[in-house]
Amino acid sequence: MKLKRFKPVPVFLTLLVLAAVCGLRLARLNFFTQLENITYDARMRAALHFPAQTATNLAFVFMDESSIRAVQDGSVGFHFGLYWPREVYGRVVAELAQQRAKAAAFDVLFKDLRPDHPLVEMTDGSFIHSDGYFALQLRRAHNVILADTGDATLPDLFTTNALALGDASTDNDSDGRLRRARAFTDYRRWNPLFQHAAAEYGLDLDGAKIEPGKIILPQIGTTNVVVVPVDAQDDFAVANFIGTNLPPGMAATARAFTMQRVWQMGIVLAAQALHLDLAHARVDLARGQIVLSGRGGVQ
Repeated sequence: MKLKRFKPVPVFLTLLVLAAVCGLRLARLNFFTQLENITYDARMRAALHFPAQTATNLAFVFMDESSIRAVQDGSVGFHFGLYWPREVYGRVVAELAQQRAKAAAFDVLFKDLRPDHPLVEMTDGSFIHSDGYFALQLRRAHNVILADTGDATLPDLFTTNALALGDASTDNDSDGRLRRARAFTDYRRWNPLFQHAAAEYGLDLDGAKIEPGKIILPQIGTTNVVVVPVDAQDDFAVANFIGTNLPPGMAATARAFTMQRVWQMGIVLAAQALHLDLAHARVDLARGQIVLSGRGGVQ
């Protein structure tokens, strides 16, 4: 029997194609990140088979179809359809406070006021707006953490009565799964005059460019930009927005924006339980660590 001679060309072409395919996967699909995600998922599944200590002071209250039906049919003492008015959440706050919850975090966004919601009758026969009732319960309990994603500024009526804000923004991986969360996010809080101008003229505050001596605001859907002069402290002339006839007592200049650090909601909850001081956290991103201090020298 005669053996056929080995032909290196087809083998070489096959290897070349395989190398090209692998190269494309590495370049386009971030192969090593995907590999890390796969091994991470495997480690998490394996961890479920080992006993772990469970917190006894943490509870999760969720709203499902049975909750919606109970509120809709009035079996809980009041009757509302979707979407629930703020009164419902105010009642939840009051109940949790009565049960002596140390902190309660709401993973629900209250981004605006709802004057269209029905009034709430108080025990003395008076009536209060649903938003006002919610704010009242926030102030009484003083243990509520409200969700913030930076998409919109929460009403002062809520933020001034809540205990704190907790970041609830998410950044899913390329496969759509959520595996990690930012410890904190620094949000830019725009002056109300900027917010009003953005709503009226379609300005993109998220796409703003902060440059020395000016803030450049692009107009959504056009190539137009609005340039607002500012000083070294990012203060602007109020007259540029409302004219030269300022109301009595109004300052001629105001800060265009402030930066607010909002810690991840779970960290805010843990800080309340462990008495940790988030306001004076030592953040060292270069070394990959965050140090939180608490009572009695706890770190």
